[in-house]
Amino acid sequence: MKRYFFSMVLSLSAGAVLAAPLSVAPQAGQWQITTQTFAEGKDIGPQLQLIKQQAAALLKPEQLKKLENYDPARFTECLTPKQAAVLRDPQQSLSFLQQALGDCELQLDEQDTDHLHFSGVCHAPKHGVSGQVKGFLHYQSSQHASGYVEGLGTLPPPIQLILIGKIQPEVQIRNEFKAQWQQATCLPR
Repeated sequence: MKRYFFSMVLSLSAGAVLAAPLSVAPQAGQWQITTQTFAEGKDIGPQLQLIKQQAAALLKPEQLKKLENYDPARFTECLTPKQAAVLRDPQQSLSFLQQALGDCELQLDEQDTDHLHFSGVCHAPKHGVSGQVKGFLHYQSSQHASGYVEGLGTLPPPIQLILIGKIQPEVQIRNEFKAQWQQATCLPR
């Protein structure tokens, strides 16, 4: 999920290849991203934390340290000046689309000066969402952004049982995010 936020934002901008550049674009630097993920309408954040705690009992000390620093709902991301410019120009961001979502065909449904609505179909995505997808990206300012992406996803049956309590061939997944710019200099990880 960590790298997913800006990959997703890059891909959202890429769907707008025939659109004018947005008037608002993210500022380069370090961003704090918070996410909330829903499967079948149920917030799965608490269950993800439980899985993380249970996995800790099975890990070696060096693996445990990595796991302790991993929070799927809150992370920082560094955005370079070049990436920030790409996010503003939908034509240049097209190449990021395939890297971010895999085999997806997105279309811009609506664009304003500070937001995008998109929809499309994903066939073999990298992030577990397949079939019809839709999403929204809104830049409240160059230092605040929010949005969502949702669609059908596949999860392994044991994970489905833990997260939603039943097994289904496809699961409705919605990932909501908020991003807050922190500072111009990115801190080392």
